[in-house]
Amino acid sequence: MFGSVALPESFVTLTQQVLFEPEEPACDVCGTKVDLADEDDTLGSGLYIWSRGGDVVYDEPPLCASCGTAISLRALARWEIEEEEG
Repeated sequence: MFGSVALPESFVTLTQQVLFEPEEPACDVCGTKVDLADEDDTLGSGLYIWSRGGDVVYDEPPLCASCGTAISLRALARWEIEEEEG
């Protein structure tokens, strides 16, 4: 009646738990995994603000220590330049 169907030699089965398991948070800039439970002062966060349909949306993605420091220092340098220029 039915022809034989060759099954693949190996296959993967995923459960709903695996498919919808929350991802580990990563730095929004470089993708390095960050530990949000770490109480260290080295963990930073960025801030995105935008408006959608009259609502203001705030998003604070995590940043690793290196990226957070680099962005902060760059922002301070830009601020100093603008202050000097008037």
